[in-house]
Amino acid sequence: MTSEGPLCQDVTVKLENGLHLVPCSRITEFVRDFPGTISIRLDDQTVDAKSIFDLLTLRAPFGTILTLEVSGPGAADLIKGLVALFECNFEPD
Repeated sequence: MTSEGPLCQDVTVKLENGLHLVPCSRITEFVRDFPGTISIRLDDQTVDAKSIFDLLTLRAPFGTILTLEVSGPGAADLIKGLVALFECNFEPD
């Protein structure tokens, strides 16, 4: 087995009010049981996506480009799901 680095994907905050409490809580709910590492980066700030408090410190307004970094078993599926959350503006299906 080879050790691979984290999977990375850029996403854009499309919410008029930016990344506020509700979308941050949806992110943490979505990633809660993932056994790997999930980080979200904005410029030189990287936060743990499992921590709602960390996510809120990003203060990401509309139009901000964030980088998702996921590593661990099932990382490809998890990052795909996170991208889908951003694309649907965190609305349930």
